[in-house]
Amino acid sequence: MSELNTGYMPDTVAIITAGNEIDGALQKRLQRVGFRIQQLAPTELDQLRPGSIVINASACVDNRDMPEVLQVCAQLSGAACKHIIHLSSYQVFSGGERRRYDEDEPADPQSSSGQNWLACEAAFSGLQDLTVLRFGWMVDSAQGALLARILRGFVLGEALALDDRISGNPVTVVDMARVAVATAQQLASGAEVSGIYHYGSTDSCTAMEFALEVVERAQAFCDEERLAQFTSLEDGGEKRDRSIVLACGKLRDVFGIQQRSWRQGLTRQVELWLERLNLQAE
Repeated sequence: MSELNTGYMPDTVAIITAGNEIDGALQKRLQRVGFRIQQLAPTELDQLRPGSIVINASACVDNRDMPEVLQVCAQLSGAACKHIIHLSSYQVFSGGERRRYDEDEPADPQSSSGQNWLACEAAFSGLQDLTVLRFGWMVDSAQGALLARILRGFVLGEALALDDRISGNPVTVVDMARVAVATAQQLASGAEVSGIYHYGSTDSCTAMEFALEVVERAQAFCDEERLAQFTSLEDGGEKRDRSIVLACGKLRDVFGIQQRSWRQGLTRQVELWLERLNLQAE
């Protein structure tokens, strides 16, 4: 049987998995555009095919798994691959400025999770064939992510405390996969552009604003008499604004990748998560 000629050089992308919804979204998107796929757990790096493009999603996990992720990043930095696309986070910034954070902004994380994200980036220091994609806050990557928590609380009638002061530009798993795979396509088509790039939705919001929009969509699948029970998250007396909204113009200008609104496709994502949580109305 003849092999499929995708025109990509290389035509293989290895996904270093996160163990959550991101893995499946990346795999589906890569298959759709014709890449050959090698999906590897962080413990299977010795099986990495030489010369592949690597999408490293391993850092997109719970913070308690970060020590192992740091080892993965250090090991990957010496791997015989064509190019590494490392998925990172807005959390490398401490936030609080009333402006959009671009790629030239010095990273200065104050939280332990942010420090871990930055340490993962630093593990690739000096690597030439590296693209770091920093994403806004992920809303649907796992059962404990914001979208699932909102829907679970909404359908079960449980109150949920949410922040109504800190803004960000959220990203769905589907949109993250779109951006990461589009970057891989550019690299496999001859682009030789390394560096750090930011991606988030075109419009920013707080967690409370996001929740209200989700509930509005969920009403179409659940009892219309059901009311959301949201309370404002106590800030412990902290007055400092920690909003982080990413500037994404560089990714558009270099790779031609356009931003999307987090509202785009939200109804479908709500429906899928209601089904997944076994909470859809009869």
